[in-house]
Parts: sequence; structure tokens; C-alpha cells
Amino acid sequence: MGAKGWEINNKVKGALTRNWVDVIRLMISTVKDVVVIKGDLKFKGGKVSSDSDTAVIDVLKKIERELRQGTDVKNIKWELTQWEKKGGKWYKKKLKHDSGA
Repeated sequence: MGAKGWEINNKVKGALTRNWVDVIRLMISTVKDVVVIKGDLKFKGGKVSSDSDTAVIDVLKKIERELRQGTDVKNIKWELTQWEKKGGKWYKKKLKHDSGA
């Protein structure tokens, strides 16, 4: 990763931290101005309730807006364990043990 990718990754980590995301649980990488955020989305500091789907979705949207403003980020690819984005909308993934399987 070059200096530009390193700089973008630091901006991403800063945006996540400002929004109370526990970045230790995530792997962040940048390839050709596309940011990939993988892992388990957890919040710290009690500012965001992980139990409230609406609160989590609001924070994810806010983070996306922040990352697209004033940075060289062309796209954000989210690979989260509990959340996915389809057709521009966020959904909580159904886990196997939730469906009784």
C-alpha cells in the first residue's frame, strides 16, 4: 500500500473512531481508492446502542457521508459480520442461530 492508501486508511479510522466504532475489531484496507471495511461492527463508550437497528444504520450512513466528503474515496465496500448493504439500504444479517437452524 502506498502513502495515499495509508492516508485514506487513517482518515477512515478517524471517522470510525469519531462515531464510537471499535476499530480494533475491523480490518481496513484501501486499493485504488476503494476502501474495504471488514469485521465485527461494535461500538464503545455507550454512545450508540448496538441493540437499536435504527441507531446503527444512522451511524453507518453518517460514516459513509463523512468518508465521501473531502477524501479520495471512490467507493466503500463493507464486509461486516452482522450488517450488509443491498441496493443502497442497510440490513441486519440473519444469523443461523436466529432462524432456529
